[in-house]
Amino acid sequence: MSRRRTVCTAASAARLAVDWVGSPSVLASAAQTPATNVRETSTASGNVGTECGTFFWTHGVLGSSRNLKSVAKAFAERAEKRLGKPVRCGLVDLRCHGASAQLAGIRPPHDLRSAANDFVQTVSVELPEGDTLEGLVGHSLGGKVVLQYLEEIKDCEARRRLLPRSAWVLDSVPAAASGKLVGDTEEVLASVAAVDLSQHSSPSDVARHFEEALGFSKGVSAWLSTSVVKEGTALRWKFDIAGCRDLFQSYQTADLMPIVRNPPSGTAVHFVKAERSPRLDGDVGEELGRLSDDSSHPLQMHILKDAGHWLHVDQPRRLLELMAGTL
Repeated sequence: MSRRRTVCTAASAARLAVDWVGSPSVLASAAQTPATNVRETSTASGNVGTECGTFFWTHGVLGSSRNLKSVAKAFAERAEKRLGKPVRCGLVDLRCHGASAQLAGIRPPHDLRSAANDFVQTVSVELPEGDTLEGLVGHSLGGKVVLQYLEEIKDCEARRRLLPRSAWVLDSVPAAASGKLVGDTEEVLASVAAVDLSQHSSPSDVARHFEEALGFSKGVSAWLSTSVVKEGTALRWKFDIAGCRDLFQSYQTADLMPIVRNPPSGTAVHFVKAERSPRLDGDVGEELGRLSDDSSHPLQMHILKDAGHWLHVDQPRRLLELMAGTL
């Protein structure tokens, strides 16, 4: 029988930028110990002396917390009714992304393990004593970071309070992935790295370039342009594109099926496959289905009808109903 570790080693980690949303009964107030590297544009910490259910959400490559803000807020409102207590959601910008890309102290390697240890560090600081870590939710790259988070804290007694009751992996490949299993992500990353922002005058001009000159869809082009910031007369990306490419390479090569097959005790693992996305097709999807069919295993596999990879955009209501229905 294995024994739980009381001392846990970990790679160096940084506290990431977090944006908070909450259910109506959660008071909008500043975090108890604000730090200079934490963004709190919409804070929602619990009433003093009142236990909250806390979820942390994170995004895919080249994304940021804003991608998940509306769906997380709606989820908090539904979750409060199911759990019978205030619910708040911390929206985390991964290293090299969003507000976290501007933080000091985040150093290479920009890989999945570093990203997960950042996430662990952030949750350890942001989760108030007495609050329950109800769940972690990750889309695409974020889903694999959630799995690596579980790997980092599994069997570590000192981090027991950081184990979530549930882990949600939204259309993310837990095994090594390439080709159709990663969609057009490599092409998007290469195009972003190649674009010369000095040749463009505004975010909307960048969107037109991606759509008309490079042939990307209007939706993808518009989404990319939301990560362009104008400073004076110059434009820059909100993310660190080199670091994002390193993270995506790590996403492609990492195999986290061992933690999927043997997750931490007490954590229910939910995979959500977008019906129109190929990311959970093939052998990996078949194994997830077998684990889900095993009543003794804590994994559940869900298929979200009429949804592509951006399932929280395509079918937000169905996703909310699915997630809240498991609470």
